[in-house]
Amino acid sequence: MILDFTPFGRLANPIGKLRHKSYICLDNIEDYPYSPMVNIILPGTETERRLVFYLAMEEYVAAHLDEILGDRDSREAFFHWQVSPTVIFGRNQVMEAEVNMAYCKEQGIKLFRRKSGGGCVYSDRGNIMLSFISGNTDVESTFGHFLGQVVTQLRSIGLNAERSGRNDILLDGRKISGNAFFLLPKSSIVHGTMLFDSDFSALERAITPSKAKISSKGVESMRQHVTNLRPALLASEDAKVRELADIELYKAWLTDAFCKGESIVLSEEQVAEIEKIEASYLEPDFISGKKHDYMLSREGKCKAGFVKLELEMDGGVIRSCMLSGDYFSLKDGLCEKLDALLRGAEDNKEALRERLGGLDLSEYVRDLWLDELLDALYPGQADAH
Repeated sequence: MILDFTPFGRLANPIGKLRHKSYICLDNIEDYPYSPMVNIILPGTETERRLVFYLAMEEYVAAHLDEILGDRDSREAFFHWQVSPTVIFGRNQVMEAEVNMAYCKEQGIKLFRRKSGGGCVYSDRGNIMLSFISGNTDVESTFGHFLGQVVTQLRSIGLNAERSGRNDILLDGRKISGNAFFLLPKSSIVHGTMLFDSDFSALERAITPSKAKISSKGVESMRQHVTNLRPALLASEDAKVRELADIELYKAWLTDAFCKGESIVLSEEQVAEIEKIEASYLEPDFISGKKHDYMLSREGKCKAGFVKLELEMDGGVIRSCMLSGDYFSLKDGLCEKLDALLRGAEDNKEALRERLGGLDLSEYVRDLWLDELLDALYPGQADAH
């Protein structure tokens, strides 16, 4: 069943004392209703890895949960992680419909697809990714169980947190965490975000397609109002809660709240197996999602008038196109020329310039020039020209 998220009674000292100089943890909560999770730790010095390594780590832990946890009472594992700027989108989404491809390329933002559903997520070092692996394969109860614990911990330090819908957690009515589910035969994975101090300007630009109207059979992300956790922690009247505005202290506190000191360090051999799974996420066809066909429409105004370029896309490249608008045609044949020249090209300003550089558009349309057309269709997008 789905858990009741009514908060526990307010504690006189909800955070407790500082341990090990950099470790804040909760005092014991009376009638804490869950067995502690087991914190899964990578061996050796922590090095930054690709986002999909951690997705592979989830898969590995889920597939070997009984072996890893052994004779412990808990059948639940937990770990958190952070990455440099990356966009991860759901398995049923069209990459070009969710991601500002040009911006991500310019900024060096990595792009990956996950095997679970859900929407498009931008992650940076200010976003804490949470991974929960359970031996329970019931979707609703697993979601309720994990999200209920996250909400409970946020409420225990005086924050106005609540679950919203099936996947999200809100703080003061604004989204702070989104979560997705991946089911295996004998276990399940919930992975989600905790927006701590994320760059929302980069988030908005990275996951918003640039001035293109897209229709497809894929699932489009819900554009929601989001907020960071850190400002709410800094605004607390409790000095110990304010200490959690340090992201490292917050991560340590949350891990202790969930795991109560229970942990397992993976072996180097286990890490090597995880890296083998990671390779499946790096296949170009998997990332691009070539099974998706969709229509993309770009439009704008230039000296010739209003122009609209409709593109039929196939796995990220143009299959066919049609130009229309209120411009003044001088002779026929432009649409056929464009369709032939652009077939197989990528949808970006540089690719179109390369394909159309030898075509004099003004022969077909009065006052239509290539530079102006590309600026109208791809506003703000730079190319190598």
